[in-house]
Amino acid sequence: MFHIFAPINRNFAMKRILTIITTLLLSSSAIFAQEADMKVGELLNTSNWFELERVYTAVAADVQTPMLKQMAEVMLASNFNRPAELREKLQKLIAEHQAELEFENVCNMTVMGAIVEGYEGNYAVAADMVKAIADAVKAATGSLEGTGLSELLAYYEAVREYPAPVLEKPAEDIKIALTEKSDLLWIPVVVNGKSYDFILDTGASFTMISQDLAKDMGATIIGDPVFVGGGESTGGYGQRAFIENMNVGPVSLKNVIAFVSENPTDDDPLKVDAVLGMDFIERAGEIQIDLAAMTLFIPAQTTALPASGRNIILETNIPVVESTDANGNRYTFILDTGASGANLSDLWFAKNAEMAAALPVETQNVWGHGGTVQLEIVKVPEFKLTIGTSSAEFKDLPATVPANGTVSSSRDGRIGMDLLRQFKKVIFNFEEMFVAFE
Repeated sequence: MFHIFAPINRNFAMKRILTIITTLLLSSSAIFAQEADMKVGELLNTSNWFELERVYTAVAADVQTPMLKQMAEVMLASNFNRPAELREKLQKLIAEHQAELEFENVCNMTVMGAIVEGYEGNYAVAADMVKAIADAVKAATGSLEGTGLSELLAYYEAVREYPAPVLEKPAEDIKIALTEKSDLLWIPVVVNGKSYDFILDTGASFTMISQDLAKDMGATIIGDPVFVGGGESTGGYGQRAFIENMNVGPVSLKNVIAFVSENPTDDDPLKVDAVLGMDFIERAGEIQIDLAAMTLFIPAQTTALPASGRNIILETNIPVVESTDANGNRYTFILDTGASGANLSDLWFAKNAEMAAALPVETQNVWGHGGTVQLEIVKVPEFKLTIGTSSAEFKDLPATVPANGTVSSSRDGRIGMDLLRQFKKVIFNFEEMFVAFE
């Protein structure tokens, strides 16, 4: 439902890699490049991480271009949530292929590494890495405008001295009661002896609390305001806060850097003032949402990777799931438990323009952090998708019409609680990177 619009995220390092890979594959030293190189290069160029994961597993030994091979391994480690591997492979890639990567991509990848350090709570390391790159970019270009480096550096400097977040849980199966309200899942969270109801939200990069709630729970406000976005095309400013300890049942998340939003307004249909985000969910390793029993289950023994394979990646720490439609076309959707309903994006509209353009256009008010916006949509009468081995159906699914003919979305849409409710249980596993439905 909410996510932090980070000026730079760990996946943006592919921004200019197309030219570099093309040059490598057409150069004299690579004139006899194998089919494997061409295929891997194509998938890197198109940011098709799911297909790259499938293909690279089979052809890794046949890839002839060292930089290409290392680049593929970096991007797979990044997207499939393997931070230790990512750190190691990033350092190796930059050290061995700096000249081939060129300045912009070296900067981008260094920032990617900084973001990994930041997520793990190594804030000082992240700050120093970003500062070094910011200084280099400013020296080379004369300005940091439009890079996001100033904002990212300000964040890491603000939290530089704070301890790293730690999730502690007992070595046994854990069950925590959930409640459903306004079509969303709510979970009790205890801070300083007080219990609060939070939305359980895979669409939130980080935990978020309102200004009033931050004051009530005694959170420490830190740093300057930062832009926070949510939903479609909406956003506003909030601050950061340090929460020493949050208890979710017997699970404790310590040293939380939460985002503090403005208090809910009258046009907020949910009056949301607390969101438990992916900083908790991902660190739990695996969660199971049992909708039949209305419990959050955290197993002591995580579920084995199913035969259907990995089907989620993390982008700005938010899960994106791969699915197929009734015709076998592959799509990617943000998987958002903080959204009551699903929608198709302007990207999906553009991919299916002939069919979508024949549908009548309506207007729809969409709420997110910062207020409500009005979008032009069409309603797709029937839409079926398959994730892993499970299928779901939707009726009258809204699809956003590209504004002025311009596609702004990088994913095909967002699916939320109307998907989950079609099953008894949903398994999110962030170690093996899959979601499964029962």
